[in-house]
Amino acid sequence: MRQKAALSWLMALFAAMVLAACGTESDNQPEDPAPGGEIIEGEVTSTIEETGNGTYRYTVKNDTQEAVTFNFTSGQRYDFTLTDEQGNEVFRMSSVSMYTQALGEEILRQGEELQYEIQVSEANLEPGTYTLEVWLTPTEGTTYPAKIEHTIE
Repeated sequence: MRQKAALSWLMALFAAMVLAACGTESDNQPEDPAPGGEIIEGEVTSTIEETGNGTYRYTVKNDTQEAVTFNFTSGQRYDFTLTDEQGNEVFRMSSVSMYTQALGEEILRQGEELQYEIQVSEANLEPGTYTLEVWLTPTEGTTYPAKIEHTIE
């Protein structure tokens, strides 16, 4: 009988300890990333800028509080097209390129950016103004397109 009472007492003590631990908070809380203790949530953005001589820089920047992972089915990370003033596609990079057939991923951590240099070939294009559109090619999710005018004289 004494063993039953001791066992019951021990089980009650264990249950009380488990219940007491359920409501406690950890002291290892991360520090607030922004002054004033306020978390400012941004977004993932994309831009394209001309760097000279038919070369452009396509940038995807992570201004969120979490890492963003892009999964790819090949070595291709982005694609781009040129469309003429009538909206007709006159060039697509992936139609003239080959890529390794290997799974891959890019992890874009908070505050980091991916940058790709793009060289636009003017071969076989008439002088005029074209729209250059660039986007990521992940297996799923947002592709973060960006557009800029490209002029051939």
